[in-house]
Amino acid sequence: MAFVHLLYFALWPTRVRGRQHVPARGRVMLVANHCSYLDIPLLAKGMGRRHVAFVARDTLARSRVLGFVMRQSGAVLIDRQRGDRGALRRMVDHLEAEDAVAVFPEGTRSVDGHLGRPKRGALLAARLAGAPLVPCAIRGSHRAWPKGARWPRRSRLELSFGPPLDPGDPEAFARTWRTIAEMLGEELPPKTDTGSDTESDAGSDAGSDAGSSIGSRAQPQPGPETNTAAPAGGGPSLPTNPIPPTPR
Repeated sequence: MAFVHLLYFALWPTRVRGRQHVPARGRVMLVANHCSYLDIPLLAKGMGRRHVAFVARDTLARSRVLGFVMRQSGAVLIDRQRGDRGALRRMVDHLEAEDAVAVFPEGTRSVDGHLGRPKRGALLAARLAGAPLVPCAIRGSHRAWPKGARWPRRSRLELSFGPPLDPGDPEAFARTWRTIAEMLGEELPPKTDTGSDTESDAGSDAGSDAGSSIGSRAQPQPGPETNTAAPAGGGPSLPTNPIPPTPR
């Protein structure tokens, strides 16, 4: 493992800024832009010794190597073919266990390296668990290993953390995405919704290259055999059935 770390930093010298903005312990949701397969190891390394549960599309687990790593790390896998209520519950489960959860709201790697339009599905999990949102801006990974490239190349990488934001703030998600754009020195993409977060919690594509909807379709519909409980302070409800522990 030490050899892998040395090789990683030899190929991709890394600079981390704003690490003081990430809580040393307790629940937190990391919200990052996504350009490359290198984003996940970069974010994990930037978090030091803190465990991070990454949200990713379930098809990545078909690889024996990636599947083993994801199962061992407790990754949250999203079924891209349907509204995945189970993924939402697992995200909340991790956060309520005082874990860090990392999401990529664009849902897929950027083709040109610039910010895409984010989806808000992850905000629902942060609100349910009362987890602060920490903006994460990643630079250089698109140059190092862009989408469609077969092999990576050497490049400098930079990871910047912004100040945490209260998930209960009606503008929380919009402010988070604006902060990422400012740290990257970019304009927000056209038609990006930066209005009140209360207008729509229906998000999708919260994970790395994930294509599933975990927003409005993921919210349970009460029925004759379903017990629901609303989180403190109001908001969406989730069934009170026990959540099976996520493997770590």
